[in-house]
Amino acid sequence: MKPRYLGIAIIAISIIVLASLFYLNNILSKQSLENCVESCKLQKDSSCSIESCKVNGQHNDHEKIISALEILVAFLGGIGFYLLLTKAEKIIEQKKYDLTKLSSEEKKVFFFIKENKDKGVYQSNVVEHFNFPKSKVSRILDKLEQTEIIERKRRGMTNIIFLK
Repeated sequence: MKPRYLGIAIIAISIIVLASLFYLNNILSKQSLENCVESCKLQKDSSCSIESCKVNGQHNDHEKIISALEILVAFLGGIGFYLLLTKAEKIIEQKKYDLTKLSSEEKKVFFFIKENKDKGVYQSNVVEHFNFPKSKVSRILDKLEQTEIIERKRRGMTNIIFLK
């Protein structure tokens, strides 16, 4: 699964869980206050009221747990936002070339092109580097092009060579 979609899923789940926790917290707070008031009525304590129950904090036990869960879910939502905003890494595969049918000179030219592919290899660079005649370099490059290892493109009066 792509990180972006995983981030969206985590955010959606976090929102649903947070909403459920807030709702549960609200219900439990009301119930604990009602229980506090009921216990006051049963004890016939005239000083007991909803306000005194809130001050005494008799209903705070579940709130601590739910608050911790809300923080945890919000943290997970933050991770979801991070995943949503990150760019997926591109996996670069190195192509494997079949060099078994090539002569030693063709292999040398191939490895020269492969080593210098970032700089850009011109056909004239191959001629200069190996001190081969232009016709021989042309034949070697023709063979490499036929085996679909390289590709030549015309640039002005010379060719630039790319690996396929």
